[in-house]
Amino acid sequence: MPVLPFALGMFIPLYLNTPLIVGGLISWYVSTRSTDAALNNARLERGTLLASGFIAGGALMGVVSAAMKFGGLDFFQTDWYATAGSQILGLVMYIAIIVYLVIATMKAKKA
Repeated sequence: MPVLPFALGMFIPLYLNTPLIVGGLISWYVSTRSTDAALNNARLERGTLLASGFIAGGALMGVVSAAMKFGGLDFFQTDWYATAGSQILGLVMYIAIIVYLVIATMKAKKA
């Protein structure tokens, strides 16, 4: 059994593992849509670049959020967070990001 999938499944909780699985599925989808290996490679590289940008942006916003909390600014809406609307909005935005990644990645051209 490969070590990495075992470690991911064993030690990382499902809510952190799910985006990894979804990202892998997106990567597989965009890199297998063409019979041209160069085009598939270009799409894979573009998808990696876009995903890296999202990861870096998330990390930067985590630092900004921590700085705001340290400074006494807290805009967290506890009442809104407890509603079903917040869960639905989060799911819709997650799907929108997935669709954006697929569409933007599929526009890659051969180098």
